[in-house]
Amino acid sequence: MNKPVAAYNGNESYVFVCYSHVDSDSVYSDLIALDQRGIKFWYDEGISAGSSWRAKIADAIKGAKQFIFFISEASLKSSHCLREVDYAINNDIEIIPVYLESCELPAELDLVLNRVHALFKSNDSLYIEHLLEALRVSKGPTAFSPPSKNRKFRFGLAVLLTVMAIGVLVVWQQWDKLPVGESAGPDVAMAPSAFDRYLEGLDLLERWDKGDNLESAIGLFREATELDPGFALAYARLAGALRMRYALTREDIWLEEAIENSNEALRLNPGLAPVQVALGRIQATQGNYDLAFAALEKALAIDPNDPEANHAMAKMYEGGGRLEDAEASLQKALALDPESLLIRDSYANFLSGQGRFEEAIEQWKTVIRAAPDHYAVLVNLGATLTDIGRIPEAINMYEASIEIHPTYMAYSNLGTAYSRVERYPDAVEAFQQALKIDDSDWLAWGNLAYVYSWANGMTTQTTETFEHAIELAEAARQRNPRDAWVHSDLSLYYAKTGQIKLAMQRLETAVTLSPDSGEILAAVVEAYEQTGQRDKAVEFAQKAFELGYPREQFQRNPEVANLLKDPRMQNSP
Repeated sequence: MNKPVAAYNGNESYVFVCYSHVDSDSVYSDLIALDQRGIKFWYDEGISAGSSWRAKIADAIKGAKQFIFFISEASLKSSHCLREVDYAINNDIEIIPVYLESCELPAELDLVLNRVHALFKSNDSLYIEHLLEALRVSKGPTAFSPPSKNRKFRFGLAVLLTVMAIGVLVVWQQWDKLPVGESAGPDVAMAPSAFDRYLEGLDLLERWDKGDNLESAIGLFREATELDPGFALAYARLAGALRMRYALTREDIWLEEAIENSNEALRLNPGLAPVQVALGRIQATQGNYDLAFAALEKALAIDPNDPEANHAMAKMYEGGGRLEDAEASLQKALALDPESLLIRDSYANFLSGQGRFEEAIEQWKTVIRAAPDHYAVLVNLGATLTDIGRIPEAINMYEASIEIHPTYMAYSNLGTAYSRVERYPDAVEAFQQALKIDDSDWLAWGNLAYVYSWANGMTTQTTETFEHAIELAEAARQRNPRDAWVHSDLSLYYAKTGQIKLAMQRLETAVTLSPDSGEILAAVVEAYEQTGQRDKAVEFAQKAFELGYPREQFQRNPEVANLLKDPRMQNSP
């Protein structure tokens, strides 16, 4: 196999890389990622054992600042690798052990390396980030102790806390200030490092829904950036957490701060996948889907095995109608981080959106078993139960979610469930409760307007409420003119209020922005049907079906009830 990048040859600090050429595929992907992040390293593959090569390797080891040892059954059997490790030990070169697979160290290595914390590539969803931090924080521990042959590992704060609980102190901090040969004794208070705070924030973010976890995570990421103003990853995670806060509150101040921190992360290090992921998600939030897609493509080029990059790209694929790509990306993200509740919840939402309701329910049950108090997942499960007509169960889910934490989404979905069984007064009350929490979202106003339109004798309320929904949606369109969803919603509201010209303008823009989205085309179908353009409605319904949009979704929409009776719709896939 050809070398992916040139070995470093110069006078600056560099890392020596020790590995078996049997593991080249795995190691070379890491070297490419490190090279893209500006890490300088010396390595070679399959070198013959000539004396001149021995001298060159010895010089390279002695001149290295750090030494990465990629551990596998093959490298532990390689006399070349073992000699290189031994030479690094004798020359007091800092060794960073990286396990490519579970294997047992020989006694002589175990004696030395069991004092050093290791990284585990196959079991660490943030492996590249942790490797970068190990290289950035010289002379500090990098992860956990080497494994026994049958032990399984997954890096994370929960594991860190478990280790600490049984009396093993793991402190992430720069130890360069300690005199050589000394260590921090039990009476020395070690100040928390930026990476400490960063890891604590990541752990809390996994359960963003619980208590004040999201708020605390934001605070921890802010502290990490204050402790280390050059910590690009901390700025990226802070941007992501602030974006989540914006999604929950719809307060522009949080999106503005998220953008600021994303830009700072990008300025500090655009070569990190999480930095590009943060940028991509923020662009998507602003409705700039083309820019979001470009950023996420960069993230995956940097690190194809970043679970969050795959997760975020899956959302882009789904929105663009590339459903097979979306599912493949979600499955890869879940394989890379099987314990992520967020990714599993997203996969369940995807399955539900494709009409694979029972599969979606099983995924949500897995999440609920792990986190029975996850109010957001209860809402999502309720939405699928609503879609398949299990309305009483759905209402129970929404009520359980509201009891844990009353939210706009829970009340809004409860209103939808009531409207499905024509309990319009209950639906109105639920939507009004949603609007008490957030009256700035045009969707709740639009949904309330639909309920008024289906109830008898509420013509005035229908008109006024649609007008307010249009006012809010038009303001959103001015802020985010590339958002296909706001254009499609406006086309429906204008159609319902008889403003056909405006309905067609917004409809055409929505299709131009997102021509391969089944959900966008479904909205187009409804708009054409409401404006009396049956031929166009049938045409776009057939296109939506071809893109995988479930027929059941049309069957549950009262606005297209007459369309479904058209003979051409009976023959559609």
